[in-house]
Amino acid sequence: MQNIEKIFLAGLGALLPALVVIICKYFWSRSRKKTSRSPQVEKLLRPAGYSLQLKLEAIMDSVMEDLFAAMVFAGGAVWIVEHNSNFAFLFAAPFILPSLFFTWRIVGKFRKAENYRLGLRGEQAVAESLTEVADSGYRAFHDFVSEKLGNLDHIVVGSRGVFLIETKARSRPAKSKSGQPAHEVVYDGEALQFPNFRESQPVQQAKRNAVWLENYLKKKTGENTPVEALIVLPGWFVRPSVKSAEVKAMNATYLVSFLRSKPEKISPAQVTRIIAVIEENCRTIEF
Repeated sequence: MQNIEKIFLAGLGALLPALVVIICKYFWSRSRKKTSRSPQVEKLLRPAGYSLQLKLEAIMDSVMEDLFAAMVFAGGAVWIVEHNSNFAFLFAAPFILPSLFFTWRIVGKFRKAENYRLGLRGEQAVAESLTEVADSGYRAFHDFVSEKLGNLDHIVVGSRGVFLIETKARSRPAKSKSGQPAHEVVYDGEALQFPNFRESQPVQQAKRNAVWLENYLKKKTGENTPVEALIVLPGWFVRPSVKSAEVKAMNATYLVSFLRSKPEKISPAQVTRIIAVIEENCRTIEF
């Protein structure tokens, strides 16, 4: 019995650092808002994948809280079992069940975090490619906030046009079940055929977002500005099965040559007005 109690007390001691971190983080965050000011008044532009980064940080913070709760309930269950010989597990059930609940929730959050991390890396890969077309007069913006549609991954503006880019980061399968090469996506203009599944939602999303952006720019600038929708799949070889499609699909490498090949179509003055509108929306991060 004494050994069990020592183990239990040691477990509580191990929980103490996690509790201190959670409490300090909470009070430090509140104190910082009241006692400090940003050294820079102008806000920063949103980087690629900024929304996913915030979601990832929030998940990892909540994982720590759930882990602490799971360990507290598990410790309580152990204490009850050791100090009650009759119907011990019955009395311990109110502690065991919450511990299992928080543990299972942590597992689910880790899975979600992996998806967010994959999406974040995909958007960063596309943003890296977009830096290469700056010499062609393009300006790239990331994580454009739209309350109606959610965040638009990338918007590229230049005298060669305005492009709405949706990034879709998908893991490659270890083995293709369809006979299609494991690194290849076949695009027919309506859906993306991956080696082991077919996906049409990204095409509809890119098309819908491009139409919304056209209307948004017209409302803000008073000018008609065609927006071309693109889907970019970093790391994949995209093989189109049709010659023309309303929404183009490609990988991040081909994106560079595609944008550079476009002809001039928008006046410099109009480009300046469009950039001002988009920048106003994307410059939201406090220093």
